[in-house]
Amino acid sequence: MVNQVYSKNGDELKTDFVLHPGEVLLDEIEARELKKSAVAAELDILPGHLSEMFKGKRSISAMTAVKLEKVLGVSAEFWLGLQSDYDLAQARRILAA
Repeated sequence: MVNQVYSKNGDELKTDFVLHPGEVLLDEIEARELKKSAVAAELDILPGHLSEMFKGKRSISAMTAVKLEKVLGVSAEFWLGLQSDYDLAQARRILAA
C-alpha cells in the first residue's frame, strides 16, 4: 500500500514507502491476538507459508485474499489492493534502477 502523506496545504507529498501485504497481515493477526498457527489452519496453508507471507517472501493470491476475507472479515479487495500496490512499486523500482 502506498502511503499518502500530505503537507499543511493539502499537497500530496511523494513517498517511496510501500508495505508488503504480509506485514499488514501480521499486524492484523497480532492486534487481534490470534495464534498464527490457528490462522494458517483456517486459511488451509502451512504455517511456514504464512511466515513467508509475513516476511514478504510470498504473495497474497486471489484465493488467499478470499480466505482472509472469511477469516478476518477484511475484504479480499483490500488484500489484493495491497499486493497490487506492492507489486507495482517493486516493478517501478526495478525499472528505475
